[in-house]
Amino acid sequence: MIGLAWVMRDDPETLMRTTKLTEHKTNDTSALNVRAVVRATSILKSFNNKPLQLLSEISESTGLDKGTTRRILVTLINCGFIVQDRSTHRYGLGHMVQVLASNVIEHFHVRSVAVPILNELARELHVTMFLSVMHERSALCLDRIHDMKGMEVHWWPVGGVLPFNSGGAPKVLLAHQPPEEIEAILDEHPLRAVNENVITDKTEFRKALDGIRERGWEFAVDDVAQGLSAIAVPVLDADGSIICGLSMAGLTPQMVGNDKPMHLDAMLEAARRVQRALGIDNLN
Repeated sequence: MIGLAWVMRDDPETLMRTTKLTEHKTNDTSALNVRAVVRATSILKSFNNKPLQLLSEISESTGLDKGTTRRILVTLINCGFIVQDRSTHRYGLGHMVQVLASNVIEHFHVRSVAVPILNELARELHVTMFLSVMHERSALCLDRIHDMKGMEVHWWPVGGVLPFNSGGAPKVLLAHQPPEEIEAILDEHPLRAVNENVITDKTEFRKALDGIRERGWEFAVDDVAQGLSAIAVPVLDADGSIICGLSMAGLTPQMVGNDKPMHLDAMLEAARRVQRALGIDNLN
């Protein structure tokens, strides 16, 4: 120990390499994974959109050899997570998966992943951040994060909803719904004139939604309240469906940039970080 301390004091390069190695080990949580558990979860995930599979199909999907796949399947069968049809030899998800799914707290994982990332942005940029989801055909605020050094934007309380033609996040959430769902929501939620800056014509609003979906973000200027603007970006799952919206609100002069909204890059990176934390593979 004394020798090591002496070398590190007298050799800055050794100290730097050791520090980087320690940081890498600390940040690399994959090193803590139990291989057998990772393999078992990969088998369970292989049933997404494929409710019944043969052993060969599971093996090919997961990249595991058939012997390993079979042993893990037997264990999962014994634990109630997998069942097998003896007549067709196909495997499917067991009743225990359904039992556990019924106990999932809605949006809990999304909030636990996204809020720390939004907290970082709020502290760094002194703005108000919002986490939102589509819930029962409404744009629902899951959380609002504010840095005490900046101006707090109060217009969207936690648990509150906003009209779809007002603000950034509601439009982002709606733009990424299936076309038939968009039409159903527009029929259910008429486009009211919240203020003079909002779009109330359905045809024009549909075009605005197309633009949001194409560019991947929305910058809403003065359409919630005069002098306030919001940047909103979607967090998408592997098939392109929206999981949640991340948005930032502040005074309009502080949000307008030259060729793009201020802090847009930071918002897009935040969305990518949430995707990675949720384990979504197809990052843009």
